[in-house]
Amino acid sequence: MTILALAKPAESVKRENYLIKALMVGKSGSGKTTSAGLTLPKSTLVIDYDNRAESLAGAEGIDVIKLLPTATDVMAWRKVTELEAELWGQVRKKTLKYKSILEAGLSAMNRMAMYYAMLANPARGFGGGATQGHYGVQIKNLQDHIMTMLALPINYVLEAHYELVEDQESGMTTFLPLLFGKKARSELPGMFNECYHAFHASDNKEKRERYYWHTSGFGRFDFMKSSLNNPAGKYWTDPIEINLTEQVTGFQKLLELRFGKGGEK
Repeated sequence: MTILALAKPAESVKRENYLIKALMVGKSGSGKTTSAGLTLPKSTLVIDYDNRAESLAGAEGIDVIKLLPTATDVMAWRKVTELEAELWGQVRKKTLKYKSILEAGLSAMNRMAMYYAMLANPARGFGGGATQGHYGVQIKNLQDHIMTMLALPINYVLEAHYELVEDQESGMTTFLPLLFGKKARSELPGMFNECYHAFHASDNKEKRERYYWHTSGFGRFDFMKSSLNNPAGKYWTDPIEINLTEQVTGFQKLLELRFGKGGEK
């Protein structure tokens, strides 16, 4: 088969073969794990790096692996790479049972990758901290892992916190994913088709919290985007409320809005 023979018309993409590749950013408690984990196509594997998967307890169709970072277990990152190999091995054998993977979250993965980088390089900076050489290895390991997970032929969501970053030349500030390395922070959203901001707000009338996703760029969150909602926000307007008491919400709702209830529009 030639390379050109692999080309397929864009109109042939249906709900059943559309793969979500999403970066979900938000503060702790913004509902990232719960909203993504419960609404991704099942069955779902949740890789829990920051001990937040308890919010999914009792949910059907979800398996959880805990890979928590500790300074005493500097080899924890090797478990991450071994898991990559296991997943790809099952893909090649066509035995992978999962339709979706959720990694929660990037901040803890940062630490794990740094511990491993410091193990490989015995050099130390002031106070026994990391040197510039450690950061380069850490960032490469993390980026390689994310690209490997994105290439899996299933849905993939990565959770991240964010921080306010100032451009030294213009003095302008913007929010970017919390990640070692300014260049890596700015490049990370470009790896994903979907970048969503998860947040919540108080409903004083009903005396409860409401949870939302914002799926397009706005203000200092200008890296938010959605390939699902192209062209030009055709299928929904932001923010999208995530109401887990409804039968269809979250990713299920967005897929329905894009492709219709029958899977095709």
